[in-house]
Amino acid sequence: MTLLREIQLLLERTYAPVPINLEHCLIGDRRCAALTRLAGPGAADLAPHGRTFLRQEGDALRLAIFYAAPIIAELEANDPRRTLNERNIAPLITFVEEIAHGVQAALLFLEGERAIDTESFARNLETQAQVDTYLVLSKFAQLLSGGLIPRRVGVWLRRQVFDDSHRRFQSTALRSRYHEAQKCARAFVRRLRLVPVEERTSVLREFRALSWEGKQAFVRG
Repeated sequence: MTLLREIQLLLERTYAPVPINLEHCLIGDRRCAALTRLAGPGAADLAPHGRTFLRQEGDALRLAIFYAAPIIAELEANDPRRTLNERNIAPLITFVEEIAHGVQAALLFLEGERAIDTESFARNLETQAQVDTYLVLSKFAQLLSGGLIPRRVGVWLRRQVFDDSHRRFQSTALRSRYHEAQKCARAFVRRLRLVPVEERTSVLREFRALSWEGKQAFVRG
């Protein structure tokens, strides 16, 4: 099974299945450049290593995922299912985030969400992607550790996922979006770690189903 498919199925088992195989949504450099132009001037400011494109066409959601060649090359040479290290952690975070975007966008669309071009939707998607990325990385670390994740590894994972890379955006709007999404996701992860293990899946599902405003209220409550 490919790494992409494995991660998609892990997220679907946590939340709910989606009627799409994200492997069929992968695009190359030329298609990414064309969709970036169609998405408007703001799209060019987004991170170049991985992107998810969403478009509503009638009552269908069109979805495309792009990964830069160095991301795939590193993950193929340094499979995170065998080891997590300083070389593959950043590419893996990019890889998981885009899969999370695809799964969560599909779930929201199936649930009737159609405001996919709004700032609220974007912040909701980014918040959930950070939560999901941390969970997937934690799952890999747990499997590699053969049980409980050593404390130093947990600290390292949180530092990698909740970093300050959003400060590099030239756009004030993008810096604000990613900062607020990260703040919300980090607060949720802190709360989730206090929840008994047997109750975490239900809490994750409750949080995922919330809007951006609902997620903010959840972590403040």
